[in-house]
Amino acid sequence: MNRNKLCPDCLTEYLHHVQKCADCGADLLLPEEHRKAQEEKKRIAEKVVENSVIVREGDFAWLSELRSVLIAAGIPCTVHAEAGCKKGCCGDTCRLVVSSGDVERAQERIEEYFAALHPEVCASNALIESGKCPACGAPVDTDALTCRDCGLPLLIIEEE
Repeated sequence: MNRNKLCPDCLTEYLHHVQKCADCGADLLLPEEHRKAQEEKKRIAEKVVENSVIVREGDFAWLSELRSVLIAAGIPCTVHAEAGCKKGCCGDTCRLVVSSGDVERAQERIEEYFAALHPEVCASNALIESGKCPACGAPVDTDALTCRDCGLPLLIIEEE
């Protein structure tokens, strides 16, 4: 019987004594554990999202990636897409939705994922919170919108 382990993320096969994937760092699973994990992911992915709440809006590819992250975390979710206008001036609208009871967990998992993808954002936020500009290190007030020394925008304000 094959006792080699599999990476659940990249499906690389390892000898039974190896614990973590060398490529992505995921915990390795025995074949039967992998099969059960895949079945659980499928069950979660097919689960109907009731009392849905929008957690993100954006392009379909990014929301599909976030959907995979949430499914892997055991959070049922779906992506809804609405076609834009027929004139072509309005793009499609895509929304990632979860059940109202899962909103907080989903937001936390998305933030963790984003922080893992962009550790520089976390480092910049830490510098700003400690009263320093992330670009030049000059002292900045906690309510400052830009650095007085280098002009770096410290807060991005989205207009609606």
